[in-house]
Amino acid sequence: MNPLEISAAQNRWSTDPAAEKLLLFGGLLLCAMVLPPRTAAPLVLLATAIATLALARVRARLFVLVLLGPAVFIALGSVPIAVSLRGGPHLEPGGLDLAVDTALRSFAASAATIGLALTTLMADLLDLARRAGVPAPLCHVADLTYRLVGILVQSARSAREAVGLRLGLRTPREAIQAIGSQTALIFVRATERARSMSEAMSLRAEPGMTAVLTTDRPARGARMAAIIALLGGIAAVSILTWRVWHG
Repeated sequence: MNPLEISAAQNRWSTDPAAEKLLLFGGLLLCAMVLPPRTAAPLVLLATAIATLALARVRARLFVLVLLGPAVFIALGSVPIAVSLRGGPHLEPGGLDLAVDTALRSFAASAATIGLALTTLMADLLDLARRAGVPAPLCHVADLTYRLVGILVQSARSAREAVGLRLGLRTPREAIQAIGSQTALIFVRATERARSMSEAMSLRAEPGMTAVLTTDRPARGARMAAIIALLGGIAAVSILTWRVWHG
């Protein structure tokens, strides 16, 4: 299991119904996407941090490390929005405001998505999708894709450790050569393992019928109402603050 799966299996909310966590983090994601970013993003980030770190007791270091990658990607991707190279480097008219809004919206949405990943197992989400009427073959494809990504990451980690034990990362040049030679091998091996896994799962049952055993945890009405009230409060505060801010 990777660190995200371990966190999802061992946090305080690991036994809570997946529907409640999906409503909370999915609602926060929706708020980050549709509400004014400069007033909604801080509220979404605060709610996500409280839910993930204080209530679910996910390790803060893991949360920050997982969020660091998207944060760097968002920061780099925001630069071309604000800066134009046509006629020499210069700020686009209105580009800086658009870049800030885009970065805030993306960062808040990423935090909400990561909060869901750190508190909810993939098996619980797939079981919830099946119960909601999502076609079984689609759930099967999502399951295989998730496992394939895990195999790719595990293969890359194993290859890097092997190269490191052979002292193949001593200099930048050696590291680049090692990475180049290992990339194709990692993909081939991961594809072979994924094919073997798919065949093994097909032997268990028909494609789309390989559901895992999960505990039936019905959503609690009081908790769902509290989450809806929280999301409504975030939306109301964000919109009112934005209107006051803009007169």
